[in-house]
Amino acid sequence: MDHPTLRFDRRFLAVAALLLAGAVLLAFGAAGTSGRALVVPLIALGIAAIVLAPLPMGTRGVVSAVMLGLATGIASVNLFAIGIFQGPITREFGWTQTQYAAVTLIGTLVTFASSLYIGRLFDRQGVRRWALISTTLFALLLISLYWLTNNLLHFYLVFAVVPILGAGTSSIAYSRVVARWFDQRRGQAFGAALAGIGIGGALLSPITQLLISSVGWRGAYVGLGLLALLITLPVIYWCLYDSPADRGLGLDGQPLKADGSVEAAKRAAPVLGFTATETRRQGRFWQMIFAFLLLAFAIGGVMLPLVPILRARGITPEQAALVQGALGLALIVGRAFAGFLMDRLFVPYVAAAILLFPIAGVALLAFGVTGSSAIVAAVCLGLAAGAELDVIAVLVSRYFGTRAYAENYGWQYAAWTLGAGTAPIVTNRVFDVTGSHTSILWVYAGLFALSALLVLRLGPYPALEAVTPPDGKGPAAAPQSD
Repeated sequence: MDHPTLRFDRRFLAVAALLLAGAVLLAFGAAGTSGRALVVPLIALGIAAIVLAPLPMGTRGVVSAVMLGLATGIASVNLFAIGIFQGPITREFGWTQTQYAAVTLIGTLVTFASSLYIGRLFDRQGVRRWALISTTLFALLLISLYWLTNNLLHFYLVFAVVPILGAGTSSIAYSRVVARWFDQRRGQAFGAALAGIGIGGALLSPITQLLISSVGWRGAYVGLGLLALLITLPVIYWCLYDSPADRGLGLDGQPLKADGSVEAAKRAAPVLGFTATETRRQGRFWQMIFAFLLLAFAIGGVMLPLVPILRARGITPEQAALVQGALGLALIVGRAFAGFLMDRLFVPYVAAAILLFPIAGVALLAFGVTGSSAIVAAVCLGLAAGAELDVIAVLVSRYFGTRAYAENYGWQYAAWTLGAGTAPIVTNRVFDVTGSHTSILWVYAGLFALSALLVLRLGPYPALEAVTPPDGKGPAAAPQSD
């Protein structure tokens, strides 16, 4: 595969420079607490402008739509907003922390079960219509929490249906769009698009906190719902398309050399690879699932309870918040950098090299570091956590193709969700029994190493044959190989 040449759009770089300069002025100027709260969001938006700058003309709209959809979608809200609501909701209703935290486990189990099947729907019907429907339903579910009662079943029921009704806002849906739009620049595009989850963390956390302080937690849920309805939904409607053929383009946004018709566009953006049934007959598919299950268990076991781990070592809440901010920015950078590398190097090598960072980070935490060393440890974790969904997405497309991409990715994502969602329980249990996180941290370091070895043993990419498009229109392209 020829390596794509990077050409940065100066307009995006200029926007990035302005955003980063604004962040610096707020950080070191005379701005108050509210002004400094904008520093991380400005940095995140600046990085977003940088990663969009080298993408080809004609593709930035769809990548931006995916980025925004993920930033305000189910993954970002579950990761970065639910924890902020925990304090005010439990105080009002008198719920225990355990009762509130159970909603995460419920969401994890439903996501695991649904991820095995929803990808098939996206492969057959496309993502655009379901992204529009799910964004609307997800927003309405958030708004409905304004009327949340003190009945725990009410709370659990809402977040049990969120993974189903909001499935079109998940990375399973959005990554399928990116896989269909790109080939040579696929890693770069995944890095930019999936950075939306990290950007969501940088934006949703301060927005949610500001809304809770201003209008209460009920009004904050309404605000998050309106954000999705009034900003995300129109962008998806105008910019998100399932294939470059829908916009008269070829893969990677290349202009058509034929007659410019829709049929010519489909020939320029062929569907490649195996069916879902053929994929599940391959040993490397299950090897990949096991590798990412272990990787997710290790990342989830450290990253999600990172603040309690740091607090147990005597770090102040302010220092813990700083570490969390560093982790969020590292997540965005990790995605962008990993995407750049995966377009140029053999992806299992990139994945294994990235996993050296969390091994180092977890080792630092196991040795009980504090202060600036704790920030280094968080950055190491963030780099790996930022790259994980990109690596899964690119590996699925390179080994199994785009023919049944969403269903194949959904199975891998289910394994990831199961590992990441259950690991914090193990971490907390070990601490309750031993009074320390040290032993389980060393276990997680070993799991990182084992997952890296499994990925390295996946072998070379197979030759993927083009197939007739699902609608039967247009001839199949000639076989292609990665």
